[in-house]
Amino acid sequence: MNRNTTPLPRPAAASILGLSLVLVAGFIARGDPTPLSATRLRPVDYFASWPPGRKPDAVLVITGQTFGYLQPCGCSRPQLGGLERRFVFIQSLKEKGWPVAGLDLGDIPPSAAAVPEQLVLKYATTLPALREMGYVAVGVGKAEFRNGLFQLLEEYAGQKEQPPYTLAGNVGGLWGGKLTPREAAFPGPGKRPMVGLVEVAEVGRVPVGIAGVVGPTVQKAVMDLGAKTLIGFTPEKEALAEAAKTLAAHSRKPVLTVLLYQGTLDEARVVAKNWPQFRVVVCLSEDSEPPETPDIVARANAADALILRVGHKGRYVGVLGAFQKPQGDFDLKYQIVPLGEEFNTPGPDDVASRANPALALLDQYAEKVKSRNLLAKFPAGPHPAQVALPQKNITFVGSEACKTCHTAEYKQWSESHHAHAFEALTQIAKRPAHRHFDGECVVCHTVGFGYKSGYRNELATPGLKHVGCEACHGPGSAHAADPRDAKLLALQAPWRKQATDRLPEAAALDKLAKRSPAERNQFLTAAQQRAISGVSQMCMACHDSENDPNFDLFTYWPKVVHPSAKK
Repeated sequence: MNRNTTPLPRPAAASILGLSLVLVAGFIARGDPTPLSATRLRPVDYFASWPPGRKPDAVLVITGQTFGYLQPCGCSRPQLGGLERRFVFIQSLKEKGWPVAGLDLGDIPPSAAAVPEQLVLKYATTLPALREMGYVAVGVGKAEFRNGLFQLLEEYAGQKEQPPYTLAGNVGGLWGGKLTPREAAFPGPGKRPMVGLVEVAEVGRVPVGIAGVVGPTVQKAVMDLGAKTLIGFTPEKEALAEAAKTLAAHSRKPVLTVLLYQGTLDEARVVAKNWPQFRVVVCLSEDSEPPETPDIVARANAADALILRVGHKGRYVGVLGAFQKPQGDFDLKYQIVPLGEEFNTPGPDDVASRANPALALLDQYAEKVKSRNLLAKFPAGPHPAQVALPQKNITFVGSEACKTCHTAEYKQWSESHHAHAFEALTQIAKRPAHRHFDGECVVCHTVGFGYKSGYRNELATPGLKHVGCEACHGPGSAHAADPRDAKLLALQAPWRKQATDRLPEAAALDKLAKRSPAERNQFLTAAQQRAISGVSQMCMACHDSENDPNFDLFTYWPKVVHPSAKK
């Protein structure tokens, strides 16, 4: 079975809901006598190049494009990101005596979800967590627009007027083809609309002005979604002019200005060049990995502008330090920080949850996923084998059904971590727990979840827990009934493009694992290369680059290989 063909959106890496299939590293790491949560790794001084012996006058923590990745899954190491670590990191800056505030570009929820209710719940969990961290403002991106900006705002901004405030100055309502101004389209529970133009915050003693604007590329993408978004836009130039004028006239007189710009780097460069009123521009990252240094835009009659990008999925944060010069302007320093294990909350899980508000919110999130039975709301579509031979009424039957004919293979599997995959959700995952009630985790720890007759829950389908035979070979009822049928046999090896495709022997793979990827192909036949490609793609539906950053089929396959059936 190839999980890339599942009708469910793949839960991506580093998500609280995207637990990895791989348990080889995960069981070992999380099974150590001293749990990772109770240790503190040696911190790295990420700010060694900043002015020594001097505290910044203001510090801005910059994030964006989190896409619903609330917490690393923890199945393998290393993994980056998560709201828990972000809170700990920000607290570490405050403990230095630094004045800190947070800004987020937007794209907070996932771009899409199999269960829309879960997507909204992620948004409603993230915003209070950001508030606990001291965030001032958040932008709005395609993810918010695609999934219903009005509904998402009602989950947080519509309840109470409180930071972080949502900024997108050129956004309005669009009803019947007519644009409704932002203030009227998004009335708030207090004096301000739920979507604002600017915000000014005192960070230490530095008044910082923040504006939010949606650029042309994102505007077009939203308009291409059609009228269902109920969103329209005023011209970018008008919004930028209004924001600059409003900040200049503000009673707090901001001396450092930041634009949360939902646009591409090229668009941001044009804005930075033409609008010297904004010293810092935060824009979209095309790549998941952020650049280490800002993009600098020189301006003739104003200080150079800094364009910042922070990557995807909350794996990194950008830290902007402002050091005031004698003449009044600022020397700006910037540092990208990976949110690694050194920022885990210390102490046992219950102690950590009480100490870290982000963890407490994640616990509440997991409880709601469970109590609302969101697992049952995940859709189930046909598996490719069910599509190929609909007349056979093929179903999943569980690994026990394979045992009679495939005794040696079953024994090999039963001694592997795959045979205990579900235990990672029930016994190991603690920050938060209850992940076996979460479909975005369950999909990589069961057989056939998201397919007809596949895993649904522990009571209804107990035989489909763990990563069993049919997770790779597809539903096996028809093969079990007629084991020599050629068409059914072909379906049991979906990674084969041609009948002659075979993986090399495990010993050969083990030897090749010691060679570089570039060297390996010269020792492989074309049929072996096709087989390796097909199997790798199937495995990496769960063993992706973030859930399992160390995955390499050449290394892993010898650990799980089972003998060929002799018939």
